Amino acid sequence: MTVDHNARRQRIAEVTAEVIAREGLEAATIRRISAELGGPTKTITYYFSDKQELLRFTWEHMAELYYEKVSREPVNIIDSLLAMTTADEKSILRWRVYVAFWDRATRDAEFAQAQRTHMDMTLKLLGNLVRTLAPADTDVERTSLLLNALVQGISLQSLVDQERWPRERIRSALTEQVAMLLPGIKLPS
Repeated sequence: MTVDHNARRQRIAEVTAEVIAREGLEAATIRRISAELGGPTKTITYYFSDKQELLRFTWEHMAELYYEKVSREPVNIIDSLLAMTTADEKSILRWRVYVAFWDRATRDAEFAQAQRTHMDMTLKLLGNLVRTLAPADTDVERTSLLLNALVQGISLQSLVDQERWPRERIRSALTEQVAMLLPGIKLPS
């Protein structure tokens, strides 16, 4: 039987992300992840030399899943932005992991660089969207930064106050802000 090593690494990353989302970054030890997978620590150390490599791979894997979701699901700017927020249970778990890694990035140069790289990719996605929709005189960089700040701000607030930020309120806030930032574009009703 052939083992799909990439699929195994991805599964380990998914379990690592689940532990981080539930209990925080420090709980994501090699011993703990192995126990969650129901196997020995060798299961992890075969694929990752240490916790730092495991966390790095988990962060990259989460980013890949995020870009796939944002690139394929949305059909308009509001749905695109909504896909970036905490509008559903899976996204809430994803955001818990993001926050843990952002915290790590404030003290770890390697994670800080990865965070900047992912932020640049997100801003590029937003920039492409804005460029497609907005008039030629729109400041694409400024608008992308503001849209990203909006998504992050709403998502961070909703992590601690989900009752105040249900999906429809998130959608409504995004729609209002996009209308102000990009007047004249047709928004979904």
